[in-house]
Amino acid sequence: VIVDDGELISGIVCKKTIGSGSGSLIHIVALEHNHEQVGMFFNNIQTVVNNWLLIEGHTIGIADTLYDQATRRQIGDTIGKAKDAVFEIIDQAHNYDLQPTPGNTLRQTFENSVNKILNDARDKTGSCAQKSLSKYNNFNIMVVAGSKGSRINISQVIACVGQQNVEGKRIPFGFRHRTLPHFIQDDYGPESRGFVENSYLAGLTPTEFFFHAMGGREGLIDTAVKTAETGYIQRRLIKAMESVMVKYDGTVRNQINQLIQLRYGEDGLDACHVEFQRLPTFKLSSAAFEHSFRFDLSNERALRRSMPDDLVRSLTTDAQTQSELDAEWEQLCRDRTELRKLIRKTDDNVVLPCNINRLVMNAQKIFESDPLAKTTLHPRQVVEQVRETCRRLVVVPGDDKLSQEANANATLLMSCMIRASLCAKKVIEDYRLSYEAFDWILGEIRTRFQQAQIHPGEMVGALAAQSLGEPATQMTLNTFHYAGVSAKNVTLGVPRLKEIINVSKRPKTPSMTIFLTGQSARDAERAKDVVARLEHTTLRKLVNSTAIFYDPDPKNSVVEEDREWVSTYYELPDFDVNAISSWMLRIEFSRKGMTGKKLSLEQIAEKITRAFGNDLICHIPDDNLKLVMRIRIMNSDLEKELKEADTTADKMEDDTFLRFIEANLLTDITLQGVPQITKVYMHLPKTQDKKRISIKDDGSFDAIAEWMLETDGTCLMKVLAERDVDSVRTVSNDIVEIFEALGIEAVRKAIECEMHHVISFDGSYVNYRHLALLCDIMTVKGKWCYLCHFFKLAS
Repeated sequence: VIVDDGELISGIVCKKTIGSGSGSLIHIVALEHNHEQVGMFFNNIQTVVNNWLLIEGHTIGIADTLYDQATRRQIGDTIGKAKDAVFEIIDQAHNYDLQPTPGNTLRQTFENSVNKILNDARDKTGSCAQKSLSKYNNFNIMVVAGSKGSRINISQVIACVGQQNVEGKRIPFGFRHRTLPHFIQDDYGPESRGFVENSYLAGLTPTEFFFHAMGGREGLIDTAVKTAETGYIQRRLIKAMESVMVKYDGTVRNQINQLIQLRYGEDGLDACHVEFQRLPTFKLSSAAFEHSFRFDLSNERALRRSMPDDLVRSLTTDAQTQSELDAEWEQLCRDRTELRKLIRKTDDNVVLPCNINRLVMNAQKIFESDPLAKTTLHPRQVVEQVRETCRRLVVVPGDDKLSQEANANATLLMSCMIRASLCAKKVIEDYRLSYEAFDWILGEIRTRFQQAQIHPGEMVGALAAQSLGEPATQMTLNTFHYAGVSAKNVTLGVPRLKEIINVSKRPKTPSMTIFLTGQSARDAERAKDVVARLEHTTLRKLVNSTAIFYDPDPKNSVVEEDREWVSTYYELPDFDVNAISSWMLRIEFSRKGMTGKKLSLEQIAEKITRAFGNDLICHIPDDNLKLVMRIRIMNSDLEKELKEADTTADKMEDDTFLRFIEANLLTDITLQGVPQITKVYMHLPKTQDKKRISIKDDGSFDAIAEWMLETDGTCLMKVLAERDVDSVRTVSNDIVEIFEALGIEAVRKAIECEMHHVISFDGSYVNYRHLALLCDIMTVKGKWCYLCHFFKLAS
């Protein structure tokens, strides 16, 4: 959208343009002009829109929901194909042809595949229906303008309502092995489990209507419960932060004058005056960076295009200008390196005051700069004045070393932005600014940066509490979300927000995100080794069957298939044959489980012997053809004498004791892994934020997808000590555990990241300074405080 002097040049004015968001037309009018202009703007927009509606009118009727025969056929085919695909998967599951995906059971894999097929069908039919509507369709107009409704609403009205979910899963069986009495037992098909293939226009069948009501009821209950929850969260936020304000020395303190931040938001700026801007040097490759930002005095042809001949002649022999330009280039290179160190992602958007691109456009308009004219501006002048402007950006006044360093940190991003956007090459060759225009831009930057400073006395605590409380009311209560891995459930939405601000000792879904280093990150087999080392493994996970036999003669076993190897074993025994019990526990292992966990029978036998000492004896075959283990109890000399004296009493004793041992072996012995980590999922990240960002040889960014692990259960200390684990990036979502392992600084960062994740998952955005203030208040004492104890917070 381009507006020039009150005239709409291009673009569609919609909710995003004149809504209440940051960077909207209203925000920009407020920054560029004053509050009176904004008031006039509001009134005029209303007048224009109301008059337009009088003339044009807006109405939605059945005519807006109709589409042609071809689209109807296409939608029918898509749904038909999806249903066939689901039945095919059901057949595969019946015939044991369906392979479980890594980290999932067969049932989970089946549900995930079916869900994916049905959701794809809904999306495809929806996009078919939308393509058939014209841009003058009233439904479409509403969605594009942003007044009501979304694309999904259109596709549900016209094409297909889609899968109904309860608690994030398909409709569960409520009667005996079926959802409603109208279906046969164990029907896992789409219709039986709540897939609505009709549209609202066509009308729902009775069973579809019933499932739709079940899905809708959950939404209503959620909304009712959510209002109370978020209301209380907001009250606690406000109570904890209401006294926090900016003092006259620029620090942020509470009512008992306790220091919370040295500078509000770490840059001392007011959130009203900042907007998203792009760092021009951040993403470029080295060649493109040099081409766009290095001023080359040796290239006379290029110079003559933008500067008068006499200036060009004087420049070619001017050593001082050359050294100034070299210094500028070195500074730009340092800035770029510094920024890439600070911002560890590929997104070059930053939040800064005074939009420099808009200032340049305004200057070109005010001073009527001709984009093809030659400029008399001297490159040395540009470099010196930009340097002087950056020097005059002061957030932390003072001449001592600490103040200077604090000021450099607070103004770092702004200085980098000014130096990159107003370097000599850009100003002279791209913008062709006159001396007056350039001087005006620098003056505006200084003035606006000064205006963007936060005012002493601003109650930033209440402001932050409201800014965090508002998106909480927009959240869905229970977001059933699968983080990267479809099997792994993560608490999100309001319950997670409560956990974070209560610093819950027992989070509902404790989990870790583990990044790998070296070969393990790139090689799936090596990554599986790490999974095996971390995931808690007990015998129960590896055993096919266990049985207890009365087998009094060891040399001639009652189990036929074991006779051969057992008799050879007892020919030269290394123990007293008379001391062993007549009862024997026989365990058969699953070969798939053993190879998956990378364990051998010898290792398992060693673990059992280590746990029970000489009380048990384990026999395993020499060859690994059969994965069998036979376990007997070893009796002491005293028990042996008793046994010879009385045979009947002992029979009961030994086999019940062996049963106890069997239960203990299956659940209590840890073969490998960390006991707290019950499951580990391995996957390749799809989103940019989980990929490893590396800088290629040519200086451009590369996001590399490497194997990473997600866990159920956490144990940060043990996992960080594991080899092949990247201890820098690996995180846990249990804040108390982070405090014990890494201390209070890490807790502050963890709270910030977790809050950001919860809020941004819904698509909301909260400025960093509000989050930072909350984190600082919670961790200011050197130990985390709950927000519900706001009386303790102050005292």
